Amino acid sequence: MVVYCGLIDTVPNKAPIYVFNGFFMSMRSNFVAPGASIYYFVVEWEKDTCAWEDFRGKVLGPTDPVTAPADSLRGMFMANWEAYGLAYAPNVGDNAVHASASPFESLAERMNWLGMAADSDDFGKLVLSVLDAPTLDEWSKDPAVTYGVLPIKKSVFDSVEDCDSDYCLALLGMMYAQLATKSKSAIEKQQKSLEEAMAGLKM
Repeated sequence: MVVYCGLIDTVPNKAPIYVFNGFFMSMRSNFVAPGASIYYFVVEWEKDTCAWEDFRGKVLGPTDPVTAPADSLRGMFMANWEAYGLAYAPNVGDNAVHASASPFESLAERMNWLGMAADSDDFGKLVLSVLDAPTLDEWSKDPAVTYGVLPIKKSVFDSVEDCDSDYCLALLGMMYAQLATKSKSAIEKQQKSLEEAMAGLKM
């Protein structure tokens, strides 16, 4: 589960008011109510036949099922929700089907929700070839990361959204390499500072 926190109000001389996952609990309640079930599918295809972005946008259809094409999954649920036995018509928040926003988010969701080990998954093994295990575990919770020349500060999931697997891996590798370089630089700077302090003590 990804936890979001936001400051929603400040009053002089009073404690600030924060909200945690303001949208999450109401959405989650639909899936953990007595009698509710969640079904998941692992879908594989060649990226040359369908880009990840097209899978989400065309095969599933837009987030708002009202605007979804008739031949998309969400469009079909919208048109046939009564025949499918749904209690109400799909809407933006409850639109019948969810798809991970990238191969990395798919991996993270299976790790977080199913307790899957990354090294038991083909894509997970590829990710572990460009990230170390502690970083993968941290990034599977969608933290904000800083990378690039500008620099850019963005969540991991947003950074690789709608990317096919090869481009997703390349971006993750670039982000991690820059992080590792910064960490090495910080360690070297700290080591130099300690050496200078030790030299001063010897004098």
